[in-house]
Amino acid sequence: MFFKTFTSLFRGPPRLPIEPANLLKDLGKVETFPTLSDTTIRALELIHDPSSALAEVSDLVRRDAVLAVSLLKMANSIAYRGKHEIDDVRQAAVRLGKRGCLRVITSLGLKTVFRHRVAEARTACESLHRHALFTASLAAHLNILGDFGYQGEEFTAGLLHDIGRVIICVRVPEAFFRADPMSFREDATVLSQEREVLNIDHCEVGYRFAQANGLPDSVAATILNHHFPRAEEHHRDLVALVNLADALANHVQRERKLAGFKLEACPAYKILKKRLPPDVIDRFPAAVSGAVIKALRETRAMLHISAL
Repeated sequence: MFFKTFTSLFRGPPRLPIEPANLLKDLGKVETFPTLSDTTIRALELIHDPSSALAEVSDLVRRDAVLAVSLLKMANSIAYRGKHEIDDVRQAAVRLGKRGCLRVITSLGLKTVFRHRVAEARTACESLHRHALFTASLAAHLNILGDFGYQGEEFTAGLLHDIGRVIICVRVPEAFFRADPMSFREDATVLSQEREVLNIDHCEVGYRFAQANGLPDSVAATILNHHFPRAEEHHRDLVALVNLADALANHVQRERKLAGFKLEACPAYKILKKRLPPDVIDRFPAAVSGAVIKALRETRAMLHISAL
């Protein structure tokens, strides 16, 4: 305590919040946002189209050598590998399934958004990338566990829920580190701290990104309200699902273990619980640990292929 008090005497004068006009000059223009490739946009369309078939996904992959190699690597990873190694893209697509293929395509398509040339910002963006992949994978497995019926949009929403943090980090890195300690402790003060420093929060910035790129309403709503699912009117269950996945990911990344996570105290779970039949409610808490393990394996595999 004494050391903290003593060293604080040598700190410089407090820095004032960024002027809204200066920040929005960078963040408020569509042309300053990262853009998504045509392949990524098409993958997102297929995810949200229940009638789309695996053959359409295979066609998308065959047009891109990097995607083809990545799909093969994912299919042969520890998360998916069967008895035999696969060396054919079509077989890889069958093994992964439509959702698995689209996860790979979307994850790779968003990789460039998480890149930055400045070392300090690059480290933060890499950490946010890991968190995004982990949250997305958790959302996908929790969707299956609770039989919520989402067809891939939960993965996309999880992958993009913190995109506003990435954009702030890339555009105004010095201010980002003042506003965001990257501690994976996302309590009620997180957004107020951002607004104090930036005069805007990452949810609003991410929502503008979603609108600029024409992302589905459900994804945009999740980005905007993922800290407060009760505030969402039209896609509350999806927002709650991603909020729960985010809370789990934060806890595991912060504590390096699942023990200590209080599922019943999580507001998002209280929302989702209303959708669950009694038999699922009984097994859901115990099954969460299995979902976390599977999500960790998938995240490692996706990080491996994205490093190509």
